[in-house]
Amino acid sequence: MYRTTTVSELRADLSSLLASLKEGPLLVLSHSKPKAVLVEPEVFENLLDRIELLEDIMDGRRAMIDYQNDPDIAIDAEELFKRLDA
Repeated sequence: MYRTTTVSELRADLSSLLASLKEGPLLVLSHSKPKAVLVEPEVFENLLDRIELLEDIMDGRRAMIDYQNDPDIAIDAEELFKRLDA
């Protein structure tokens, strides 16, 4: 689960709260409502990498479904490279 803090606490104790990100994400609340989630930069980069990988997998699945529905949609690699050079 998330650790939480308020915007006021964040303003008052920013450096120690940022240092505590090693313990995990920090949910920032404003008027008892979530406003932000703070994570270490490495965690954020890993999340972006995972999202990109999942998007690539989904694109591949869609392409396979398209191919299964219409095998004529596929073109050979030489034709693809010719089109790309044009």
